[in-house]
Amino acid sequence: MKTILISGGAGYLGTQLTKHLLKRNKVIVYDKFYFPWIIKNKKKIINDKRLSFIKKDIHDVVVEDFRDVDVVCDLNGIPNDPAAEINPKLTWKINYGGRLHFAKIAKKAGVKKYIFNSTCSVYGFNKNKVNENSKTNPISTYAKANLKAERAVYKLKDKSFLVNILRNSTLFGFSNVLRLDLVINIFVYNLINKKKIIIDGDGRQFRPFISLNDICKIYDLIIISSKKKSFICNLVSFNSTIRDIALSICKILKKKYSNITFKEKSVDRRNYYVVSKKFKSIFKSKFRFSKFSEEILYLKKEIIKNKIKLNKSTIRMKFYKSLF
Repeated sequence: MKTILISGGAGYLGTQLTKHLLKRNKVIVYDKFYFPWIIKNKKKIINDKRLSFIKKDIHDVVVEDFRDVDVVCDLNGIPNDPAAEINPKLTWKINYGGRLHFAKIAKKAGVKKYIFNSTCSVYGFNKNKVNENSKTNPISTYAKANLKAERAVYKLKDKSFLVNILRNSTLFGFSNVLRLDLVINIFVYNLINKKKIIIDGDGRQFRPFISLNDICKIYDLIIISSKKKSFICNLVSFNSTIRDIALSICKILKKKYSNITFKEKSVDRRNYYVVSKKFKSIFKSKFRFSKFSEEILYLKKEIIKNKIKLNKSTIRMKFYKSLF
């Protein structure tokens, strides 16, 4: 049984990852707990006796915080483009400076494996398909800070400190700390509650996607792997235009395509079609991605069951706007 420290472990991905990794590990959630679901509901979580917490800012981390920790999952940082633009200076301080500092202390403490959660948005705008060897082209403060952080952290790698950089696609799927500022999640929510989907621009921009469920499984595979190898890897289940995603969701939820409307004047410049040359070589035939239709139906079910609302907790820009 390994001990895993998940920084940012009380957030959208972190909460679900914690629950998933507790199946075979001890987990320490390191977070400021702005979103306290995991603390308030600890006793409802399977294997909760293996779960502990450190309530601290990442800038205040010390070597002692990593005592007996085998693996760090770094999910730190302001989580998306709009929230990052509210205070760019602070975004750089956290998403670059704070994350690099956190990794340095982890290495100093003797952590063996460091998994760094990054983003495919580092590719920004690209007309051609991109892979791990393609030129990056970050547009937003969020993407630029993440790219600089991942490069700096990757330089820390050596034989005793493995660094795995995961460039996640746009996430979707249910979490107990749900985000409705993610395109698929908000499309499903709006179709349920407002009977419509609103698309910025013409919807022809490409974006890569991956479910929260799949990300958690991939982390698990990396953690249990005996391979001593550092790598940078795109994590992509599928690519789609925003328009086609909306059409697919309407079909799965049995809604008319006329429920989709376009805001032509709201242009989204981000456009990138992402593939991974590394994924198959790392995971070979061990991984099967979830079915999109099943993920969407489960997301719908849980949104209704948990009476999810649009508020500061589910729209991160609103939360960080009030925090800053």
